[in-house]
Amino acid sequence: MNQDFPKLQQFLAGYFNQDWVDDHESANDVIAFFISEADSDTTTKLQAELDRLIHSRKTEQELEIHLFKDIGCYYCYCNEWKDGRTWLKHIVSILKHSERSRQT
Repeated sequence: MNQDFPKLQQFLAGYFNQDWVDDHESANDVIAFFISEADSDTTTKLQAELDRLIHSRKTEQELEIHLFKDIGCYYCYCNEWKDGRTWLKHIVSILKHSERSRQT
């Protein structure tokens, strides 16, 4: 398990595994499915880890290696997003929106 980003690894490797396209129509569907199963504490911790990674000094190539090789993500964001940080920010945005919806 990735010691620096345990929730991120659980999310990306677990939900964006090699079979994710067999179970979901899109990456956003995967995120929505995760949110439906996760509690508020888990999504809050995941957001914090995503923010740390987004603000890290990793180059795009280093970020890609980290997400695919170190974390175990099988979603190739480069087919839909201009870079990894943009995709990760998108995930944070969805998580924050879902958190606000849970509170109302």
